[in-house]
Amino acid sequence: MPTALLVSCAMYRHGTARMPAALKAAGFRIFAICPRNSLLELSDHIDGRHAFSPGMAADDLTLTVARAAVQLRADIVVGCEESAVAVLGSAGRLLDRVAEKSADAHCLRILQGWYGGVSWEEDRSHCVERAAAAGIRTPRQVIVDPESTEAADLSGLGAPLLLKRDGSSAGRGVFLASDARQAVELAASLERTGADGVPNSPAAGRIVAQQFLRGRAASVSFCALAGRMLEGFAYSVLNHQPAPFGPASVIELADHPQLMDMARRMVELTAYSGFGGIDAILPEDGSPPVFLEFNARPTQTTHLGDLAGSDLCRAMACALTGRPHVGLFGRTAGKTIALFPAELVRDPNSHYLTTAHHDVPWNERRMTTAILTITPHLHPA
Repeated sequence: MPTALLVSCAMYRHGTARMPAALKAAGFRIFAICPRNSLLELSDHIDGRHAFSPGMAADDLTLTVARAAVQLRADIVVGCEESAVAVLGSAGRLLDRVAEKSADAHCLRILQGWYGGVSWEEDRSHCVERAAAAGIRTPRQVIVDPESTEAADLSGLGAPLLLKRDGSSAGRGVFLASDARQAVELAASLERTGADGVPNSPAAGRIVAQQFLRGRAASVSFCALAGRMLEGFAYSVLNHQPAPFGPASVIELADHPQLMDMARRMVELTAYSGFGGIDAILPEDGSPPVFLEFNARPTQTTHLGDLAGSDLCRAMACALTGRPHVGLFGRTAGKTIALFPAELVRDPNSHYLTTAHHDVPWNERRMTTAILTITPHLHPA
């Protein structure tokens, strides 16, 4: 029986809280390190948990995870969100602070085996550049320096155009500009403060202006080991919450070989191991999909693999234990899924809540109750 160590830094990430049930069904033992009173802590499928206080120093958390991974003999360490991936990615830096032959050094090297590469969440624009260099179709983009970039430098991107900041997530770092001049003005504003008005740190990610492509958003959720995609499924997005660039709230499973091939190529290009996803656009003109982002972490749909006919957690369990597994790679198509609670928040009267599969975790009453209790406070509308 393989062992999974889940690491979360988020209080209310719904996709993270749904991971234990999917992993347990696939045969994993599950341990979690997460914030006290977070949704993940409420899962009924965790075999052991360590809940930390919100004020815990990031380096202390990294070392705690490294020690736990060795003590539990974890077969896989899963950073569940961007913030957790960033914490685990500091293992290499911490190695310089401990004795080379110490027990902590050994633990940190084990963790570094999973999180020792490029942080694609923090470096999205470079990821697009790398994909383009490998022959994967990407949007045109220009790096924006608010001190020197002029509107003329962005004219080749057309209008409207997008501004994106590296290191952002859930659509919060994506902005639509009507033309190049507005994009330059917006970039100058973003350089001073983020989308929430808080002054940026010196380490804030770079800003890119990107060609705006009309079409439907689409994604692939997958699992991979050492640069080989083990299993995956594709879907297109019918609704976003919040619109227009937020996470999906309604998806339609699709048999899309081109998307699957794109995901496979990105996994090979990044030599990725773990659960992840890619985001793309299916252009209105019917041309091939365009790659947008690589998500080096479980996405909010990872737990839906069994429903999609391509069980990501089972494929990973088989790979880690040397058992055979034949990947189906998203051949289930046409099924519509309303994601909980996103579609309920977007529109409490949405017809998808009754006509589609509404993915409510009814078998985990504590979690469902907590989500229903918390969500109105997070989304007063």
